[in-house]
Amino acid sequence: MEKIELGIQPEPESFSCVSLFFTDIAGFKKLVGAVPPVQILQLLNVLYTKFDEIILKYPQLYKVESVSDTYMVATGLSVSPEAPPQEYSECAVQALRCCTELQSLVNSMDFTNIVGHHKIELRIGIHSGTVNAGLIGTKMSRYCLFGDTVNTASRMCTTGEPGKIQVSMQTIQVLGDNDNFEFESRGDIEVKGKGEKTKKKIIIIYMILFFSSDRYLKKEILNILGVMSTFWLL
Repeated sequence: MEKIELGIQPEPESFSCVSLFFTDIAGFKKLVGAVPPVQILQLLNVLYTKFDEIILKYPQLYKVESVSDTYMVATGLSVSPEAPPQEYSECAVQALRCCTELQSLVNSMDFTNIVGHHKIELRIGIHSGTVNAGLIGTKMSRYCLFGDTVNTASRMCTTGEPGKIQVSMQTIQVLGDNDNFEFESRGDIEVKGKGEKTKKKIIIIYMILFFSSDRYLKKEILNILGVMSTFWLL
């Protein structure tokens, strides 16, 4: 990230531990059909101007992009590969604190002068893992993030619920010994686009899952099958 700030073209690179969160507006498609376009643009401008101000308060956070009602933020891109786990934990802490602040902001705002009686609620999802990144294009170029971690973080948002922050087990693991947050188990959810395996392999995996008493093994297998244990940040 320092290279971009200095105007230097960075080489494509891989990051071993990045925490990503996405936000969107619950029921946005219905809202677009019910509210004039000018008001929709006004709503997004008001929201994301406030979001940008909040992001600046957290030194490890990097706003990747905002597209329509989706807002994407990453943390851990500036951390050295040799950094101790505590630094990655701090990145996840900043991300979760920011998520909480964004939810509180939206819950406290009155949007009736923009969208009338329509309720505005935020969904947020966060996930951690390996990410590939690079600067794309030469005109109005963007620093883009790619990989399964990005897709899963997006699913954490879209499978979430209005007014809540859905957190993956991987992000909680990155937190390590930090106990400043409280979580409530949501249970297992199916994540679209993950774990597409042949029928034979799935049957074998289910057999292992049924007979195994190893909780860690079960979690890994469920992840392979596209099922993830997720939590609500309280």
